[in-house]
Amino acid sequence: MKLLQKISAIIFGAVLILSFTISGYAQTKANIKETKIKVFFHCPNGQALIQQELPKEPGVQSVVADLETKIVTITYDASLTDQDKLVAAIEKIGYSTEFTQEGKPINKACTHENPPTQ
Repeated sequence: MKLLQKISAIIFGAVLILSFTISGYAQTKANIKETKIKVFFHCPNGQALIQQELPKEPGVQSVVADLETKIVTITYDASLTDQDKLVAAIEKIGYSTEFTQEGKPINKACTHENPPTQ
């Protein structure tokens, strides 16, 4: 009988641990968000800078900056950051976004002018 109680206790403990693990994974997965932000960079150096610096922000998991569309796709943990913080981080890097307040001073990362359009 005692053997049966020990086996039951072990099984109960394993189920309990497994349920907490699954619950934690589901909560983490639920907090993962993706946002797309138009960022006013114009050259490959700006693209590289955004993709290099933005992942250093807490919660940012991946960053893809499209040079042609100027859309930056960011995957992040919503329990650690949000779109406003991401916009602020992009501004800190040196670029304005579609959400940047008009007239807000930005210490521009790029010192050369936009290339001529063809």
